Amino acid sequence: MIKTDVIIIGGGATGCGIARDLALRGIPHYLIEKGDFAAGATGACHGLLHSGSRYAVTDPEAAKECIEENFILRNIAEKCVEKTGGLFVRLPGDSKRFMDRFLKSCEDVGISTEVLSPSRALDLVPALNPMIEEAVKVPDCSIDPFRLCMLNAISSRHRGGGFLLHHEVIEIIQEKGRCIGVKAKDKFTSQIKELRGKIIINATGAWGNLVAGLGGASVPMSLSKGSLVITNHRLTNMVINRLRPPSDGDIIVPNEAVCLCGTTSITVMNPDDIKVEPLEIDTLTTEAEQMIPRFSTTRMIRAYCGVRPLLKSASEDTRAISRGFRIIDHKNGLFSILGGKLTTYRLMAEKMVDVIMDQFGKKAACLTAELPLDGQEELSGYPLSKRLKNLDDIVCECELVTKSDVKNVINRTGTKYIEDIQHRTRLGMGPCQGGFCTYRALGIMQEMGRVSPEDSMRILKTFLEKRFRGIRPALWGDQLKEEQLVEYIYMGILNMGSETGK
Repeated sequence: MIKTDVIIIGGGATGCGIARDLALRGIPHYLIEKGDFAAGATGACHGLLHSGSRYAVTDPEAAKECIEENFILRNIAEKCVEKTGGLFVRLPGDSKRFMDRFLKSCEDVGISTEVLSPSRALDLVPALNPMIEEAVKVPDCSIDPFRLCMLNAISSRHRGGGFLLHHEVIEIIQEKGRCIGVKAKDKFTSQIKELRGKIIINATGAWGNLVAGLGGASVPMSLSKGSLVITNHRLTNMVINRLRPPSDGDIIVPNEAVCLCGTTSITVMNPDDIKVEPLEIDTLTTEAEQMIPRFSTTRMIRAYCGVRPLLKSASEDTRAISRGFRIIDHKNGLFSILGGKLTTYRLMAEKMVDVIMDQFGKKAACLTAELPLDGQEELSGYPLSKRLKNLDDIVCECELVTKSDVKNVINRTGTKYIEDIQHRTRLGMGPCQGGFCTYRALGIMQEMGRVSPEDSMRILKTFLEKRFRGIRPALWGDQLKEEQLVEYIYMGILNMGSETGK
């Protein structure tokens, strides 16, 4: 049995942020996550560090939180943030009146803006639609959500915080009406671990109500699925937004060597039963090419979706629901934190830990806005150009991941999951989507004695099937040819489609 003061369920940005804040205030804690870090909405987002501009007209409180946190994260998470800047572009037919409201709303909440002529905007982003009528420059940025979570975790671990990844909470232990611990199942070995704590925090995002139910509680949530597509290279070095009320396919975000375009907003009931629909792909690509015409002829390498954990609202339009957050005290030792955005994760964590400190009757100032995240240099493998210094023993040609990179992750984490290597090195995130590097990484893992040959085949098949779900919506043109080659490698050469090889 593991004993601690606070148990955090959920390893997304909010959960990891809470762990870091607890560590800095000297509170013992353990975090439990059923997958890897950023397995939910955090890892399925745009990778956009909002300036708040998108919400300035419709949700000024959320917009104000975003712009304040934007500048905090630029300072404390410098190695996760690319200071791209952003443009809101007005196209023919877009309302000039809305632009006036937009500028006034940004001014009201403290977001700096600069109106640009079409020629000036095209100088900054040559791929823009030359028909644009105006553009507004805002302080948007691009951010790496996987590294952000891991860096928060490092800050926690350096101060004694504990983590159980790939462990699913199957029970919240209750005694005399209070939640006093959890039972978590190792998803690889099926071993059950028991943890006891004074406070349990439900930071599971879209799974918030399901986890709250284990503790005899419920939380009011609206779940909104958002789908996105990824291109195989950057079409812009700035974040591009459509200057109109929030709608489908109106944001393009540069991230490393690719661009991400999204998103849709569709109400769902079950966060574990979602997929990208063909109509969403059509909508996203059609809308994106209005802002950047080359988008329609650019190779897409995958599509993916996640679920926004929004606060319950009477509105049927999920885009009209506030992006604010809420902390719920279930009065039995269990707390839930709901809503919010990746950009405001640190603020959410601060408010949650303030509540915990009050519960414990302790006083300690929050330091997360001032102290930089630990471990930024050791996880500083980006940008991609930095990897050109070492081209020995390349395992992943698309992302220039070396054998030593893979071995370092395996040694550091003890992982048996390809996804863990992927999130820490970007292995398999390029155009081949893991087709040429996955089996190599598993070979290294097997050579190191981490997995058996039988386990490696099962892991390989599971990983490829998961990747294919994202590749399938983008199967046309060059990506289809690539996938046919990958299929031949695994089913032809490696015999995975046979009775003995599957």
